[in-house]
Amino acid sequence: MRFILMSEAATNPGTTQHRRYKDMIEEAVFAEEMGFYGWGTSEHHFFNDLCVTPSPECLFTAVAMRTNNLRLRHMSRLTSVIHPILVAEQLATVDLLSDGRVELTTARGNTLLQLDAFGVSLEDTRERSEEALDLIVRALSDDTFSHDGKWWGQIPERRLSPKSLQAPHPPLYKIVQSAESSADARRNGLGMITSDAYLGWEVLEANIAAYLDVDESEVRPVGRYAVKSAASSVMSVRCASTNDKALELAQEDLLRFAGMIINDVYVQLAERSPEQYGEFSRIGQLRKHVDDAEWLRNCGPTILVGDPDYCIEQIQRTQDIGADEMVLRIEGGTHNERMETIENLGRYVFPYFTNPAGVVRSGPVGMLPGDPRQRPSYLKDDAKEEKAS
Repeated sequence: MRFILMSEAATNPGTTQHRRYKDMIEEAVFAEEMGFYGWGTSEHHFFNDLCVTPSPECLFTAVAMRTNNLRLRHMSRLTSVIHPILVAEQLATVDLLSDGRVELTTARGNTLLQLDAFGVSLEDTRERSEEALDLIVRALSDDTFSHDGKWWGQIPERRLSPKSLQAPHPPLYKIVQSAESSADARRNGLGMITSDAYLGWEVLEANIAAYLDVDESEVRPVGRYAVKSAASSVMSVRCASTNDKALELAQEDLLRFAGMIINDVYVQLAERSPEQYGEFSRIGQLRKHVDDAEWLRNCGPTILVGDPDYCIEQIQRTQDIGADEMVLRIEGGTHNERMETIENLGRYVFPYFTNPAGVVRSGPVGMLPGDPRQRPSYLKDDAKEEKAS
């Protein structure tokens, strides 16, 4: 199991985006030290405080210059909106500066706040994004390229400069929100990353099963090679000494993010385009729970809020379903609180999946099968003190 930190520069009222950007870079650097495989951010526009990442290539460059091994994954580039040649140039530049560590996840874009501002029709996003990805791949991979398409017009023969360090191009991934989209990602040779599975574990199970069930003979990569990886994205994450403390730390961000998703984004999509997004009307059924942090914490795989034991159990369940990556969005709270979660995950959770033989067990000959997992002493003492108080 690989773990990727996701940051979107969520900025608390009363603080500045200048400070949040500086803190976010420091958190990425610390994530590398604590054993995260990668770091990434999405591309969003006009969100003001919840997702403040309109220029991801700048953030990736800053993180690249402060880290050595951390993979840098664009969690979503809005390829239906941003010109694909610009995306290819930026991707190649960051790949050079990072010594070949950048990765690309594409997203057709379905947030009306953004699409309406850029004048892109919701109905056109799929075709625009697919044509853009084809152009990005050819621009990065071929010595020269040209294009004559429906959405991105006529481009005479040109040579992209610079070329990426990773040849023929960086690894490619796709955000998925249905079993159909998951299977399509696999057939196109793309890694898959789930999104916003508030409807329960069965959604994650269906998406990953659809991805893994595609026969190898059906894979026709849109890139020059296939990537096979199934990731579960977790949109609210806190790891603390007790479950109650973790929920207390996560609550504000958890409710803000879930409220946006449940009350606004997907319900609006279902209303605007019932043919494409009619299934998202089910999200509206969760509105009665949107202010219930405890219910949201237990609603499915999209929330990971608890002590190390709880986090280990949830990650193990995700791995058993077939995921080999988890994207962990750690936002909200203070910088120190986010750093504490990164440290707790790196010290007390990740080793059970990345170095299980190295985890110290209790007793003179180690912990026997079936014995309770021994938690770090400081966490047990913290829990006792909190309970006593």
